[in-house]
Amino acid sequence: MDSGTQKARDTDRRRILEEELATEQKSLEAARKELEEQESVRYGNERNYQKLLDRVQPYKDKVQLHERNIEALRREISNLR
Repeated sequence: MDSGTQKARDTDRRRILEEELATEQKSLEAARKELEEQESVRYGNERNYQKLLDRVQPYKDKVQLHERNIEALRREISNLR
């Protein structure tokens, strides 16, 4: 494969990864907002603090997932340079 074709592919790959990164960052912001909203609400059946923790855990997991995805995308983008 000639260098022009490879450069075009690399450029396309970088653009796609940067788009994915932007999408993940927006998703992370939304997940953090959701988590914050859930942590600020306490239902009557959550007198036991563990019940609150159990309810918000999926929101924390979602935030962590997006953070890991962003880290992986950044690492992949930096490997292209």
